[in-house]
Amino acid sequence: MFKAFRLIWAVWFLILFCLVFLVLYLPFRILLSNKKWYPYAHKLRKFWAVCVLYPSGLFPSVTFESKPDPKKVYLFCSNHFSYLDIIITNLMLPNYFNFMAKDQLGKIPVFGIFFRTIDISVNRENQRESHQAFIAAAERLKEGASVLIFPEGGIRKNVPPMAPFKNGLFRLAIENQVPIVPITILDNWKRLPGGGIDNGLLPGKMRMIVHREVITVGLNISQKDELKEKVFGIIDTCFKTYHPQFAD
Repeated sequence: MFKAFRLIWAVWFLILFCLVFLVLYLPFRILLSNKKWYPYAHKLRKFWAVCVLYPSGLFPSVTFESKPDPKKVYLFCSNHFSYLDIIITNLMLPNYFNFMAKDQLGKIPVFGIFFRTIDISVNRENQRESHQAFIAAAERLKEGASVLIFPEGGIRKNVPPMAPFKNGLFRLAIENQVPIVPITILDNWKRLPGGGIDNGLLPGKMRMIVHREVITVGLNISQKDELKEKVFGIIDTCFKTYHPQFAD
C-alpha cells in the first residue's frame, strides 16, 4: 500500500513538472534565444520550481552560514543524490548562475533546451570535449556568471554516501581564483532518488545548507587535491551531522 502511494505521488510530480514546463516553454524559448536574457530565464526557472514543488508536497528551505553576495562570482559545489538537487539549488540560491552537468541532459527532448543554451553540458567520457566544457565554464565566470557543478560526476544508484569528487571544479576555481561555495543538500535522496522507489519517492522537507565560501586566491594548481579534500570534508561532515547513521 505504501509503495503504491509512492508510485502515485511520483506520477503526480512528473505530470505537474511536465505540464508547468509546457505552459512556460514559449517564454523559455524567447528568453533563451538571446544570451542577454539568460538571467530572466533563470528567474523563470525559479517560478517553475515554486509551481511544481509546493503542490507536490515538497517544502524547500535553506540555511546560510554566510549568504553569497549576488554581485560576486562563485563556483557553487554541491553533493548530488537526486535530480531534485537541480531544482532546489536553482530556487534557493540568490545568485544568477549556470549549471554544468553531464551531456545526457542536453539530449533530452524539449527539456534539453537549457543545456544547449544557459547551462553547460560536459561529456566526461571524452577528454577533449570535457576540456572544452571547462573552457566554456571559465568564459562564463569571466562574463560575470557563477557556475554550479556537482563534482561527483552524476547520481549513483546507492546514495548516500557521496562519491569521490572529480578534479575539474577545483582546477577551474584555482585557475580563475574564484571562491567555492560548498552546499549540502540533506533530504532529496529520500524524495526522488537515483536508485528507484525502494529508496524514496516521498514528499516532505527539502533542506539545503549553504556554507561559507572557501577562498582560492593565492592557491596554485599543486594545491588542487588539498582544496578538493577540504570542500568534500565540509559537505560530508555536514551531511553526516544531520544523518549520523551514515557516519563512519
